[in-house]
Amino acid sequence: MNNFDIIDTGDADEEEARQVAERRMFMYSPAAILASDEVARKYVLFADLHMVLAAFDRAYQLALRPNCPQGIVVSGPPGTSKTSVSEYFRKSLPTATDIVEGYGALSIRLRSNPCAGSIVSLLLRAVHHPFTAVRRGRFDSMRDIAFEALEQQRTRIIFIDQAHVLEQSVRKSKAPKATETTASEVLRDLMDETGIALIFLASNSFGGLENVDESLADRVSVRLSLRHFDDDEPWAKFLGEIGRHTRCIDFSILAEKEMAKRTHKAVLGNRRRVKLLLTEAVLVAFDAKAQAVDLSHFQIAFQRISGSSSQVVNPYASA
Repeated sequence: MNNFDIIDTGDADEEEARQVAERRMFMYSPAAILASDEVARKYVLFADLHMVLAAFDRAYQLALRPNCPQGIVVSGPPGTSKTSVSEYFRKSLPTATDIVEGYGALSIRLRSNPCAGSIVSLLLRAVHHPFTAVRRGRFDSMRDIAFEALEQQRTRIIFIDQAHVLEQSVRKSKAPKATETTASEVLRDLMDETGIALIFLASNSFGGLENVDESLADRVSVRLSLRHFDDDEPWAKFLGEIGRHTRCIDFSILAEKEMAKRTHKAVLGNRRRVKLLLTEAVLVAFDAKAQAVDLSHFQIAFQRISGSSSQVVNPYASA
């Protein structure tokens, strides 16, 4: 069977018009996308996230005291809400008269093999400095500018996402003991000179700051971990809360025990994937003009987010 279609971009005949119409039918409507955004924006604060947020609150309140550095490492596999919980914390901070609005807690994201210059450049971008390039011979002055800007804005916390890449330069060396890196030295100086609390968000493969810089590790005392949901009561409650608080469409199906089991098989407790799946299910249901999301919408949503080459059996398919 021929699966190739040739479309003439000139005047469309009846068949071409039909194909274009079918394609438009698949495209999500603006109303569906708007509705799905409600689900994508939702945060469900379960027990582990409450624990992490409490640690963030403590670090925030005790920051800006260089003689008492505050630091946290939060580790966990991808999809365990490390970045999401940091975003929630930053967005939910109350305004304060002594802090420039929007700068109380900042976030930077590390790239492979970070060096001292790249760390300073990321800090300059975070404070929206007009010049962020750190050229040879200007490192010290640019570092001082970044530190001073953070102090002027009264920044109290900096989240360092993808912190596990700090290990890369150490792994490449064959030194038997932990080796101080230039990147870690900048971070240590930042804590010592400004008192800003550093929160490292790392994958579960991270061996720890002790493998990067023992002096930096000594300043970062709190160790926390996040993991994927098991197929248990907290997982069912997590889905149920999303269903109960969704206003754009009836999502009460998420409160059913059987749906909780099927959905765990679909995403294996990964919170990033569950948000992707639920968002897609709303898109499908909304464009089908359904009043409520049902099993058939989940079946289609799973197919779309997994692709045709997925080896995972669709858990929403009829038995």
